[in-house]
Amino acid sequence: MKSQLKAAITPVTDFDVSLLEEETGRVFGCEKMPRKLTKEELQLLKDFGYSEKTIELYVDEVNVGVLEKPDIVETYIGPCGDVIRLCLEVDKNSIIEDAKFCCLGCLGSASSASAMTKLVKGKTIEEAKKLAEHDILKELGGLPKPKLDCPKLAITTLQKAIAVCERKKASCHIAESQ
Repeated sequence: MKSQLKAAITPVTDFDVSLLEEETGRVFGCEKMPRKLTKEELQLLKDFGYSEKTIELYVDEVNVGVLEKPDIVETYIGPCGDVIRLCLEVDKNSIIEDAKFCCLGCLGSASSASAMTKLVKGKTIEEAKKLAEHDILKELGGLPKPKLDCPKLAITTLQKAIAVCERKKASCHIAESQ
């Protein structure tokens, strides 16, 4: 029983969402908001402690989606159950040219992933490695106290994507062979 419980709460990195996508015909975690939030809903988010910037990234769905031909795709399920799929396009000089994500999770996770993708675009892999939770919090203008684990989910997903990149090719000059 203990081993089953441990397996249930261990973060997963090799989750194959393509099976889910084949069954549903939808791109995992990339569904657009079905409607705009009302003024009352926006006010509730502000009252809960979300900054204007956090709400803006979430509502505007900044960098939500998939890349046509990503060099790296990494999916990570955090301990809270939220899932981020990160797609990176890396050029021959190890510069992250584009980054998009899909998220199945809360506003804090989605906005943290959005902020992370904004921060990594144009950076080298080495520079992106240095990105930390506090950088995301700064970009967001903070998060409510119960959501302070959300930037860690975004950073962990990025770190795992970078590790895949480095395993694919030592210097991560992925686009060189294309």
